[in-house]
Amino acid sequence: MIIADNMKPPTLTLLAIAAAAVLCAACMHQAVEQQPTATPYAKSTHEQGLFHHSRGHDRLKQGDYDNAVADMDKARRLIDPQIIPLYTSTMQEVYFQSGIAYYDTGLYDQAIILFDKAVAVVPAPSEYPATYYHRGLSHFRKSSYRRAIADFDMIIHLEQDYPDATHYRELAHERLSK
Repeated sequence: MIIADNMKPPTLTLLAIAAAAVLCAACMHQAVEQQPTATPYAKSTHEQGLFHHSRGHDRLKQGDYDNAVADMDKARRLIDPQIIPLYTSTMQEVYFQSGIAYYDTGLYDQAIILFDKAVAVVPAPSEYPATYYHRGLSHFRKSSYRRAIADFDMIIHLEQDYPDATHYRELAHERLSK
């Protein structure tokens, strides 16, 4: 580096600092440009999720439980996670009603799976105690009395006056003691 005679050392120092600042700013700008930004949820994916959500609800009304559940499973994966709470009540209804259909036909394992899904999409147990009740009944019918008691306890804790849950809880305790 050639130093001009008329430059004094403090001027040279200021120029070096200014040059370093410009280089640092350029590096920071480049680093910010290279950082991945949060991309918005793909609109077409979200729209597909809404389609499956709507079709699943329609299929539930038609009694097509298997396909209604399949559509709701797809909707849960495709709908933008930031707004999925807007759709959980319908999802819960599809899983619950489909679980009831399986329960009524004696397919308790499948009913339990659907009641589990219904519980998973609703944030608080107090919002849908009937799900716990029917899951408890499914466990009871399978002779899984401890699990049945856990579900009945949840209902009784949430709703003091649920005589059927109290009755089946007592039956489950009796069968465990035998």
